[in-house]
Amino acid sequence: MSLYRYVWSLFLVTAVMSLLSGCGFYLRTTTLGSYLSTVNLDVAKSPLLERELERAFLLNDVSVSDSESADLSIRLKDSEFQKSTSLVVPREGLQEYELILQVTFTIWFDGDQSTAEDVSFTKAGRVRVHPEQLLSTSAEEQTVRTELTKGVIENFVQDLYLRLAQDQETE
Repeated sequence: MSLYRYVWSLFLVTAVMSLLSGCGFYLRTTTLGSYLSTVNLDVAKSPLLERELERAFLLNDVSVSDSESADLSIRLKDSEFQKSTSLVVPREGLQEYELILQVTFTIWFDGDQSTAEDVSFTKAGRVRVHPEQLLSTSAEEQTVRTELTKGVIENFVQDLYLRLAQDQETE
């Protein structure tokens, strides 16, 4: 009976390890801090974006500095929330509409602005409000705005990570 348990345990460990290596688990063990040490942020026009960017970089072991010669510089080019009321749907006495966040950053590496490029991200979410509050900013909408901002920052950091990892592989 113990040989059966040993073989079964060995099989389960092998299966789990195969699944983990196949789903990209190894990518999550490396952070942006492996590729960058400092980042310069110029996103003061949007305090929520700035706060979420700082949090994301600190979680990835990258320090935020004011230095123009940082490994990466990020400038907020455009940030806009749009309400798509053409998609207003009445549901259970509430109105539902789509809130869309579009953000464009200009990024450059090692203080060299001649290599600057724009990167854009879009995220959408549904907001449910009472029909009388459709044109106002409700607490529900504020929650969705925060979630969309966090989602855009997550997408930006993931895109940046993949870009830096790919650049390092080609070198």
